[in-house]
Amino acid sequence: MEHLIARAKEDVSQQAGASLLTAPEAEHIIETLRSFGLDQVGSPEWRAQHGQITTLNLQAHHNAQTHSDEFVKSALVSLDKFPVLVRELVTFEVWKANVLPLLQQHVAEQVDSMTSYMLLQHEAAVANLLEITLYHQEACEAVDEDSLLELCDWGYRKLLSLNSKVRKQHKVPDQDPKALLDVSAEEDFQAKLLEADFGAATSALTILRYLSDYLNVLPLALLTRLVTTNDTLMALVPLLEDPPWVRRRNKKTEKFIGNVWTAIESRDRLKLTQHDAQVWLMLNNLLVDPKARAKYDMDEYRKKTVLRVRRHMNDILLDQLPILKDLQRVLDELTMGVSSQQDESQTTRLIIEQVPVMRDALLKQGNWQQVADKQRQAFFSRAASAQQSKRQMDDMLKALDFMCNLQPDKPQAPAGHEANQTEVRFELWRKVKEGVFERWEEHTCGLNPAKPAEPVSIEAEGSAGVQGLRHRLQAVEAETGRAFPANGKIVVKFGGRSAEALLELPAPSTRDGAAELPAVVWLTAGLLATDTFALQLKLKRAEKPKTRDKAAGVWYIYHAVGGAITVLNKE
Repeated sequence: MEHLIARAKEDVSQQAGASLLTAPEAEHIIETLRSFGLDQVGSPEWRAQHGQITTLNLQAHHNAQTHSDEFVKSALVSLDKFPVLVRELVTFEVWKANVLPLLQQHVAEQVDSMTSYMLLQHEAAVANLLEITLYHQEACEAVDEDSLLELCDWGYRKLLSLNSKVRKQHKVPDQDPKALLDVSAEEDFQAKLLEADFGAATSALTILRYLSDYLNVLPLALLTRLVTTNDTLMALVPLLEDPPWVRRRNKKTEKFIGNVWTAIESRDRLKLTQHDAQVWLMLNNLLVDPKARAKYDMDEYRKKTVLRVRRHMNDILLDQLPILKDLQRVLDELTMGVSSQQDESQTTRLIIEQVPVMRDALLKQGNWQQVADKQRQAFFSRAASAQQSKRQMDDMLKALDFMCNLQPDKPQAPAGHEANQTEVRFELWRKVKEGVFERWEEHTCGLNPAKPAEPVSIEAEGSAGVQGLRHRLQAVEAETGRAFPANGKIVVKFGGRSAEALLELPAPSTRDGAAELPAVVWLTAGLLATDTFALQLKLKRAEKPKTRDKAAGVWYIYHAVGGAITVLNKE
């Protein structure tokens, strides 16, 4: 494996801008995707499709990361292949729960590492592809109702695993390095299996959040399944109180960020991880949405459980997720015994409920021991594995090349001194369409040495708060450079750290209409507690706008003229 990684890194600089697939190649692969039966898991055709799914997953992440055309998602929608992916997900889950335990010792001790890795990561690969594509509403709407219910049930089972076996795996104390040398092949395989389950479960959390975002346009049966049948709310609260993506190792706090356990400094302890944010956003969707609240039977036990969420809400959390202000209001209403949906939820009764049948049908198939014996001889023998090893090795090497390009570079200070903290750089990106941005312009603002830094303190209920120093920026001549795009984003870089914020600026449809809009607006990017800085830019309206967005039919009228940046005090 080390040799593969070394070879992959050799060509990173040469492959920096390359894609793994073109749009026609991706469409051809997606067109050939099909469902496999339980007895076909591990077959040459199944292995080939696993490699194709991995390739599609990497390309979809590349498209999202570079804000380019998301042709993988578009092809899955147009060719109606989401039901195939969902069935593959459920089929492999059933196989892993019923057949793999009968083969585990044989796979761990007799099968080559490439095949073992494929079996470990298949569910996570399919789930990750669904995660990156179901971000879009059109993708969620393209999934048929039966598949949506199966996906909802699968996701709920993964939430339960996050609260049980996966939690135990990542909460174990520090292990003696000598003891690790005595671990058997089967024990090592089991540990890696739990790690793969954790990856699939975190993807399931994100998928469920996306489905909860679009409950108003998705079938009503999904809402019933998510809120009533599965009681997702009760599975979310423990994830806030004792998150499985946070652990203590070697006397340090680690968080699971970017699929890697990362040591967290004390200044970043209040920063939400992506998984924390998904839990909060799903809670917000299920408790604030009137239809979801009307479906939920809020008895006394559930009410007490939900109200435990209040202790985790503070000003720093609301700064990171301002949308949670509505959730805070709902929790206050529950505390006072006021609920506009209480009577409706008690009188609503479900007469007919659509239920998923895919998993039940799979569970009724055949004898698990018979399936395991057949696959042991046909697909997982040494001879069968050897025939596939060369092709799998080549495919993995190509994927490793591409993954090295996807991995973001860590900010590093120049040799011999700290990262530059005397100027602020920010990039402007114009929004072309949903999820796609184009680079607009880059600016640099220096700190004003004539203005002394001012101490700033932000208090938060239930925490010590944060302190910082506010530095004034040097004034910039009005109408320097191109005007800020009305819709897009700003990426700010300071002291080796970066932060982003969306741009939603007033924009007139006519040049004369600019005079009716505010002469000055303020733009904020970054959070002091999490990004270690917060930039406040002062934008001034141009007297005579020069830039017009022909596609949107509006004028860009604001330019940066100054502002301030508040830097976290680490002492």
